[in-house]
Amino acid sequence: MAECALCFNVYSRLAPHLTAVHKVANSDEKRLLLALAAGRVDTRKTPCPVPGCRRTPARLDRHLRQHAELSTSGRKEAMGRAKRRKVARELQWLRSTQPAIPVVSQLASSSEGERDSEDPEAGRPCADRGCRRATERIQAQLTDLGKQVTKMRSTLLQITRLYRELRKGEGGRRRRKRARRTRSPPAPPAPGRGAAGGPTPPEPPEALEPYPFPDHVPALNLLLGEFEGYQLGSEPTPRLRNNVTSKLGRIKAFLGYMARGTAEPGDFLFLNQPARIRAWAARLGQTRMAEPTRQHYLKNVAQFLDYLSETPPAACQLSSTALVLIRREVRALIRGIRRRVVVHEVRTKQAKETQLIPKASLVRCHRTAGRKIPALLDSLESNPSTRQQWRFYGFLTGYLTSISGHRCGVFQNLTIQEVEEASRSPDESAYVINITTHKTNRAFGAAQLSLNREEYSWFRRFLALRAGLPGGSQATYFFFTSRASPCRTLNKYFQSAWLSMGLPGKPTFTDVRTAIATHRRLLS
Repeated sequence: MAECALCFNVYSRLAPHLTAVHKVANSDEKRLLLALAAGRVDTRKTPCPVPGCRRTPARLDRHLRQHAELSTSGRKEAMGRAKRRKVARELQWLRSTQPAIPVVSQLASSSEGERDSEDPEAGRPCADRGCRRATERIQAQLTDLGKQVTKMRSTLLQITRLYRELRKGEGGRRRRKRARRTRSPPAPPAPGRGAAGGPTPPEPPEALEPYPFPDHVPALNLLLGEFEGYQLGSEPTPRLRNNVTSKLGRIKAFLGYMARGTAEPGDFLFLNQPARIRAWAARLGQTRMAEPTRQHYLKNVAQFLDYLSETPPAACQLSSTALVLIRREVRALIRGIRRRVVVHEVRTKQAKETQLIPKASLVRCHRTAGRKIPALLDSLESNPSTRQQWRFYGFLTGYLTSISGHRCGVFQNLTIQEVEEASRSPDESAYVINITTHKTNRAFGAAQLSLNREEYSWFRRFLALRAGLPGGSQATYFFFTSRASPCRTLNKYFQSAWLSMGLPGKPTFTDVRTAIATHRRLLS
């Protein structure tokens, strides 16, 4: 017995019914209708039929189990709708091919929730500007609501999983408690003494779990999106994108802490709690977070509050007086931590100076690397390999940083175009490479590498043979990888070259930079 998908009646012999009653003569059409009646429809990569869910999972049956709001019959009904829509789309495609035997069933145009795609006016946008704006606004709200549903569903699954684990843990504790009752309890240790007679070890501090950011609130999402665009600007660099992402993470941590237990965080009134702001700053101090990092948190929050105060959204119910109070509280916290930041910086600088790289080691690194680089280039020309390429990277960056003290990011962001467009003297005996992308380019402009004729010839030789290395033909950075991306492990290759030269320690580019700056300061 099977139900006909066209007339919804039950028949023991459905195939003759489709032929005799509905005049279905196309074999492909009949196959699809029989498969729908038998429930044998492939639902992989099928959109979820649950309203508000816009996911297209690989396994729809497993995905529907994650909808905790659906009962067993509800999941079965949703699966039936998905199968019917899948067959409807396939019938619609079959009709569009205009087969020799026409498709007569109207399942594609009558399935519930599906828009008739044969209507030429269905997908045409309205000419009225106000109507288009309203449509775009509603579509944005639907997208945001879909994200909220996905987030709440994943949170519900996580809470359910934790609840089950908690129930299992409670059962295990009950069994262990009953087992202890059957045995005689051991003698309690002396006060202040552990089981072995020694002092009782202190209990580790409780881990500070981060409070989740309320990303189900459209007003907060919209404001953070606008703030992100304001921070990125019109031409963001990859480094700026990373910095803005980190900044948004710190701001979300603050908002999550402030909004906990709030029923309506969309009005922003949860920010008007100076005591909780101070508690959040004190909570940062309870972690192993260094003082400069805590200062970064406070400064990023202050930037966000300034943006909120200057351009408050329509949903914000904070008065101008409350905004002044909140910003003043955060600025006071920044002033309070500034002294500890200075003490931390002095302590860190003193620790670095105790492990200062001697000038003799820097000179030896410069001379040894200068003798080794031509031999490595010869080896790359005769037998190109990534191993020799990494060794060349280590010795070349060691040679350059031992006299310039540049950060690792300067070498990572060095492009082939900047090498080819290097400034040169009239007799071509001196060259200057300008690296525009680095950490302090806003304050000091481009970083520079001053080279003589022989040193610049190393760069040109490597560019001439880079096509024979993996990723070299598509690379835009001078220090590239097999994927034509900038090399992020230059520090590792520099340390390997340093050790192969027989020099003590395992310094980083920052250690070399600190040593050069300290030696220069002591000479002046």
